[in-house]
Amino acid sequence: MISNHFVEDYGFKKFVSALNPSYELPSRKTISNTYLQAHYEEAYNECTNLLNKVEAVTLTTDCWTSKNCESFMAVTAHFINNDFELQSVLLDCSSFGETHTSENLANALKKIILEWKLDGKILMIISDNAANICKAIKELLKIKHFGWYAHTINLIAQDALKQVSKILEKVKLIVSHFKRSTSAMSKLIEQQSQLNTNKAAKKLIQDVTTR
Repeated sequence: MISNHFVEDYGFKKFVSALNPSYELPSRKTISNTYLQAHYEEAYNECTNLLNKVEAVTLTTDCWTSKNCESFMAVTAHFINNDFELQSVLLDCSSFGETHTSENLANALKKIILEWKLDGKILMIISDNAANICKAIKELLKIKHFGWYAHTINLIAQDALKQVSKILEKVKLIVSHFKRSTSAMSKLIEQQSQLNTNKAAKKLIQDVTTR
């Protein structure tokens, strides 16, 4: 998404003026306070009308932390419309400054559910298998919970890999060596090219537990 500061860029102003000298660009305050707000209200009303016609929805939710150490929570509704088409609506994606206790997560979810008038319409909520969100959904909200298939498979894989943990640690050290040394990586790529000139050289990827 283009920042609203873009309209104040000198080069962009010159470009627009060349296209249409009589056109006056709106200020970034006008964009933020008027245009964006109007588009938000339009999208909000459209989604509200859409969800009012739906009899049942499934929610997905997730929490994550940005590189700036800011925590976020997102909730999306999924449903099938009258034309038997699968549709999804992002209900909320906002900063979540509270600790991720089951009570706080349940309160946040309940607030979103009530705001969108979805109480009694939810078939289940899908999330990862963390104990706090599972308790929030199943015990506090009393809603059916379903764990992410990919996350469940990952947990199974991680449990199985415990049998070869010593080997994995050695492999991680090897990969780390090539990640830290540009000369070592260059030699690795060079060796691959000599062995197989028809295929592009591959780079080593470090293991990430959550993936």
